[in-house]
Amino acid sequence: MDRPVRKSPRLKGYDYSLCGAYFLTICTYKFQHLFGKIDFALQENSIDLSDIGATVQKNLDALPERFPEFEILNYAIMPNHLHILVLKVDLGTSKNRTISDFVCALKSLTTREIRMNYPSKQIWKESFHDHIIRNDRDLAFHWDYIEQNVNRWQKDKYFNSQIGH
Repeated sequence: MDRPVRKSPRLKGYDYSLCGAYFLTICTYKFQHLFGKIDFALQENSIDLSDIGATVQKNLDALPERFPEFEILNYAIMPNHLHILVLKVDLGTSKNRTISDFVCALKSLTTREIRMNYPSKQIWKESFHDHIIRNDRDLAFHWDYIEQNVNRWQKDKYFNSQIGH
C-alpha cells in the first residue's frame, strides 16, 4: 500500500545551511501545556516555567556551545510552544549544519533529559515552522512578536484552555 508523501514544511529550493536570521516556532506534542503557565497576576505577564520548561530553557541556552555557528538572538518559551530568533553565521569551518540540525539537536537533548523523569513522555510535535528573516524590518517585527508573545497569550493561535502537564 502506498503511503501519502508528506509535504515538507521547508521552503522548496532554499539552502538552510546559508547564513542569515531565522524565526522558528516549535510546538509540543498535541499542543500540551508542558512548559509552564502564564501568570496574568503580574503587571508584566510572565511564564512560570515547569521543570520541563526549565529543561528546555537550559538546553536552549547551552545549544550555541555545541553549534557555535548559531547565535540565539531572542526567544520566548510559552506553555505549549517555543519561538526562537536565531542567526546563523559563517565560522569558516567545514561543518555545513542547517537550521534543521539545530532544532533536531534541541529536541533530542531536551527529550533525553526530560525522559529521565518522565520515561514515556512525548514532548515535541513533529517538525517545526520556520520563517527566513528578509530584512531589518522583518527582524524587528519578529523580535517584537517574541517580546510581546506572553502578553498576547490568550489571543495566540496556540492558546487553549487545557492546562495539563
